[in-house]
Amino acid sequence: MSDESPIIETPESQAVPQSAAARLPIPTQAQLDARRAYRRALRRSRNPFRLSFRSLMMTCIFATVAMIGIMATLVALRGETGTPALEPVIEVIAAPVNLAGDDDPDQADLPSSLTGAAEQTILAAATPANPVLTGPPIPTVVITSTPIPLTVGARVAVYDVGNDKLNVRNIPSLTDSQVLFRAEAGALFDIVGGPQEADGFTWWRLRDPRFSVEGWAVAIYLQTIPEDPG
Repeated sequence: MSDESPIIETPESQAVPQSAAARLPIPTQAQLDARRAYRRALRRSRNPFRLSFRSLMMTCIFATVAMIGIMATLVALRGETGTPALEPVIEVIAAPVNLAGDDDPDQADLPSSLTGAAEQTILAAATPANPVLTGPPIPTVVITSTPIPLTVGARVAVYDVGNDKLNVRNIPSLTDSQVLFRAEAGALFDIVGGPQEADGFTWWRLRDPRFSVEGWAVAIYLQTIPEDPG
């Protein structure tokens, strides 16, 4: 009888086939960066009293610009318009005065100012020949087709943000939420939840199909992408 014990192979001792390891997807650098930024934003959302240095700088810059705008408005309101006063022009012509008859020799030495027409000029406000009307410009009305309503499962794009970006938050709120990431104009998302009403806005839960990150955004900056009929 041999003392050697039989060797039992465990699942851990079995080698993973090369084909199974090859099937595992390798994340790109952009996906890794997006996931790290998403985890950092989640950690920041657990501490609502934490403010970044960039937020403090933006607040100071905004306060400075607001103070400069208020001071400029006050200075402009104190200024006086330099419209020159127009000279009035009124011409009055009196009828001829005949103090005596033409045959009266006693009135022959009267001055001509009493015997002729009396004329006097009074200045009055003159009306300009071509008055120019000024006022605020009339906005141009642009008529567009009826947009497709937002719904769960639709593909949407960020629009009408100008040079800014759309804040995507951890919860549908402006005051009690944290910004997870910011989306540029034209960025595509899938609607996976909502709608919810909060702080006067309608919120939808978005999912980035590239980096698999999710968050809440207001509906006024989202536009449904119509499906390609072809």
